[in-house]
Amino acid sequence: MGMADGGGGGQRDWKRREGLTSALLQMAVVAILLGAAVAFVVHRGRVRQQTDARLKAAQARAQLGNPADLSRALQELEALFTLDPDVYGAHALAADLHAELWLEHHRADSEAKAREHLARAEALESKDVERYGARVVRARVMVAEGKALEADQLLTALRERGASNPKLWLAQARTLQALGNLQGARQAFSRATEGAWRDPRFSTAYGEALLEEGLFAQAGEALARATSANPEHLQARVTAALAHLYMREKTEEAARTIQQVLGREAELTPALKARALAVRAELALARDNPDEALREADAALALHPEEPYALFGRARALAAKKDPGARAALEAAVARRRTAPLLYLEGAKALQQAGDSAGALALLDAYEAVFRGVRVSAGEGKKVSALDRDDRYWLARGGVLEAAGRQDEALAAYDQAISVKGPALARAQYAKSAVLLARKDYAGVRVLLAPLTPETGVGPLPEAYAAMGEALFGQGEYAMGCQHHYFALSRERARKAPLEQLQARAEDIGRRLTAAGQSGMAKAWKNEMDSLLK
Repeated sequence: MGMADGGGGGQRDWKRREGLTSALLQMAVVAILLGAAVAFVVHRGRVRQQTDARLKAAQARAQLGNPADLSRALQELEALFTLDPDVYGAHALAADLHAELWLEHHRADSEAKAREHLARAEALESKDVERYGARVVRARVMVAEGKALEADQLLTALRERGASNPKLWLAQARTLQALGNLQGARQAFSRATEGAWRDPRFSTAYGEALLEEGLFAQAGEALARATSANPEHLQARVTAALAHLYMREKTEEAARTIQQVLGREAELTPALKARALAVRAELALARDNPDEALREADAALALHPEEPYALFGRARALAAKKDPGARAALEAAVARRRTAPLLYLEGAKALQQAGDSAGALALLDAYEAVFRGVRVSAGEGKKVSALDRDDRYWLARGGVLEAAGRQDEALAAYDQAISVKGPALARAQYAKSAVLLARKDYAGVRVLLAPLTPETGVGPLPEAYAAMGEALFGQGEYAMGCQHHYFALSRERARKAPLEQLQARAEDIGRRLTAAGQSGMAKAWKNEMDSLLK
């Protein structure tokens, strides 16, 4: 019994020792696992902190907007990827920045990297339906591939799901611009810039779009917002100088800006340097030096053969020299920017002034072919043809037809421009009045110009006052005619028109007054002009 009891107690002691050892081992394993889990969590937390810091640094650097800034932002992202290669936001941002360097600055090595990061971001994006940044970049790439309609469908689907941020609206604006819906593009650009006013790339893109439309003052305002966000944004500074030159203002300031920018050689991509040289070509044209303009444009195109404003400047320099190659040069320019009204409308004017009316009309026919099928909003849910609302097109077409001696067709074009009742209304009314004046339809001129020539002298166009003065002279109303001529000359004097030209016009009016038997009025006119045109 005792042996049995002793044996049973030894077994129980052994089991007790075995249970204690097992429990201790289990506790040790649990402690190791807990320690590893804690270490992993702490490590992941540190990695997350580091990746977040890198991503924020990249975003902040990218917001400065220059090519060098984008490159430094990408360096931050590369460092981030060594910590964690699967950060969706980092891949989406890398795709966006490489796409900018590829499509805007034409850096050769950026296309493949943009596509690589885009594919990675899309793979990560598919796991979370709330993410859509990569698809916004995809839309921009699709536009570059000539798939603007598909890009528009992609972005529309995103917006219908509630997606909305500045990058999406910027992509939408570029897509609509490629489709020729410039009205819709302006609205989208405006929404994009309102939400991203700190990033000069957004306002610069809007300014460039306005410049392509030939809306120089509005382009200057948008680009000024870009340089307000970053006074050293090179593309905004260069393109703003170009906008001022197209308006033939601030020429010396533009020259200084380009000199300063070209002095920062290390920061310039070939595309940026080409744009700066294109501005110098325009500066030469502003100074009536087409040969110098050709040299600068050719230098720009040697760096970047698709620089649109170098192509445009070169074509206009050829037109200024009455070179028969101007027409082909303008066709090459519009081929690179099919939906840029500036190139067509100002190009047609340049050809017409060079004596190539056929070429000017062909260019306008090409414009009509591009925009004929574009439908734009007309309010109350209605859509109309973009051409029906394009007063600048009809005004330009009327001018070319008038110069070609096709007055009836010119009048029809001017009537179409007037019917739009848009921003070019006053100029269209004046243009039509010039045709009527040539036909000595003085009564028609007076009816047409009455809204533009109030007796206060504050009408929108000085030239309208001059035309009204001619109509009044034609009907023998010399006193009222002199008053309108005075308004015209005083307004042009304020605009710093060449004094010699104004004096010659004033002398011609005086001679005509004398010839009409109005010698007393001619003397009074001379006294007024001597005072005005000192």
